[in-house]
Amino acid sequence: MGQGAHAPCPFFPLSPFVLPLLLYFLLMCGVAGVFGDEQAVTLCGEALFAQQHRGQDSCGIASAQEGTVVRHRAMGLVRDALTPDLLASLAGWAAIGHVRYPTQGAATLENAQPHLFLEEGAPRFALASNGDLTNLPTLRTLLEARGLRLQGTNDGEVIAACIGLWAFEDGLGLEGAILRWIGEGRGAFSAVLLTPDALYAFRDPHGFRPLGVGIRENAFLLASESVAFDVLRGRFLEEVPPGGLYRFDRQGLHRLHVPSGVQTHHCIFEHIYFARPDSRVFGQRVFEVRRRIGEELARGDTVEADAVVPIPDSANYIGLSYAEARGIPLVLGLVRNHYIGRSFIAPDQVMRDDAVRLKFNPLPGFFEGKRVILVDDSIVRGTTIRKLVRMLRENGAREVHLRIGSPPIRFSCYYGIDTPVRERLAAAFKSPSEVALSLGADSLRYLSLEGLRRAVESPGAFCYACFTGQYPAGEKEEGDTVAGG
Repeated sequence: MGQGAHAPCPFFPLSPFVLPLLLYFLLMCGVAGVFGDEQAVTLCGEALFAQQHRGQDSCGIASAQEGTVVRHRAMGLVRDALTPDLLASLAGWAAIGHVRYPTQGAATLENAQPHLFLEEGAPRFALASNGDLTNLPTLRTLLEARGLRLQGTNDGEVIAACIGLWAFEDGLGLEGAILRWIGEGRGAFSAVLLTPDALYAFRDPHGFRPLGVGIRENAFLLASESVAFDVLRGRFLEEVPPGGLYRFDRQGLHRLHVPSGVQTHHCIFEHIYFARPDSRVFGQRVFEVRRRIGEELARGDTVEADAVVPIPDSANYIGLSYAEARGIPLVLGLVRNHYIGRSFIAPDQVMRDDAVRLKFNPLPGFFEGKRVILVDDSIVRGTTIRKLVRMLRENGAREVHLRIGSPPIRFSCYYGIDTPVRERLAAAFKSPSEVALSLGADSLRYLSLEGLRRAVESPGAFCYACFTGQYPAGEKEEGDTVAGG
C-alpha cells in the first residue's frame, strides 16, 4: 500500500502526556499458537492454561475466521477469563494467545495481549510477544515522526505498530517488515503474529526467550514451553531459531529465515526459576538442569543439619538433589497454597508481602529444635525468604542455613525479568555474609557461576547478565527505565 493508505486505529496522534507512560512495565509472559485445527481456539486456551505460571495478570486470544482476525482480552486468570462459551465464539482454524504479568504501574486491559494492527478499520494482524525491548526511545521517536501513539504502555504494541507501518505504509510487505524488525529491534522478543491466512513466529537474534514448535495430528503448535504440547497431546518438533522467521499456512511449515552462526544468549533464569520443571526449553529438560544445580550447590558444603527443606515449587528438584548429594533427609516442611500466585510476580510489593503469608505454612511442630537447610532457587529482593526465615524461627528452628541455586543477582535484567532497579536487589552491594545477616539466616551459600555453567549443556549459549553485569544486547537506552512484553 502507498503512503497515506493506513488508518491508524488503534494508534492515535501522539500526546506528550502519553509518551512517558510507555516505560512503566517490565514483564515476563507466555505465548501460544495453533494452526490448522478446527479447535484451534480451545487448544490455544489450554496451552495458555499450561503456561499460567508465566503470567497471571491478564490473558487474551486472537483467531483467524472468515477472512479476518478477531480478538478477546481480559484481566485475570485463563480459567476465569477464557470461558468455554467465549472460546466457542472465537472459533477459527488458527489462533494465538498470551498470558502476562506486570510488575510496576497499573494493570490495564490496554496492555493485555494480543495486540491488533488495523488498516482502514479492518484488522490486518494480531501479535503477541514475550520479552523486553531496550531501544524504546528510538522506537518512540520513529512512531512520533509518523504521527502515531499507542493505546497502552506495552512493548508488544510497539512491535505491532512498527511492523504494520513498515509492511503496509512503506510497502515492505509483512514478511519484509518482520525481517526488518528482527534486524532493528533490540532486546528480547519471542513473538507470534496471526493474519487471516497465516501464522508467523519469530525471535530476537540472541534467543533470550524460548519459543518452540510442536505438532498435533495435522496441526502445528507454538508455545513458550513444551509442557503446552504435552497438555495438548502433541509432540515437540523444534525451536524457532534465534533471529529466525517461520510461517505456517495451508501448505505447511515454511522456514523463511534461519540465520547461521548466531551467538545465542538464552536466559539462564528460565532454567533456574521461570519454566515448569516438566518443560523443555533451549533444548534441555528443566528438571534435569535443576537437579544438576542441586548437585553443584552441594559440592564442598559441610554445614551440619537435620533436614533439607526446599521452598516449593521451583526449588523442589534443586533441594532433592542437594539432599541426596549431602546425605541429609529431605523434608517438605513448607506447605504451599497453590491457589495463591507467585509472590515474585505479584503486581506490587504490598501484594507480595501478603502473598508470602498466604502462600506458605510450616508443618506444625516439625521445626522445633532442628537445624534446617532452606533451599531456594534464587534471591531477588529477599522479601519472601526473609519472611520464611522468620517463620521457621517462630516455629522453633534452632538454625536456618540458606542455600541458593543461583549466583548472587547483582545487576538489573533488561531482557524480560523483573529486576528493573538495581538498588532493590538483595545482593547488589552486599557480600553473602551481609545478605545472610539482613535475612536473619545463620549462613548463606550461593551456587557459583562456574557451578551454574556446569549444570547446563552448552554454557556459552546463555545470558548471565544479572550475575555479571555484562549485557549481550546492551543496556536500556537513556530515558528508557521500564518496558514490557
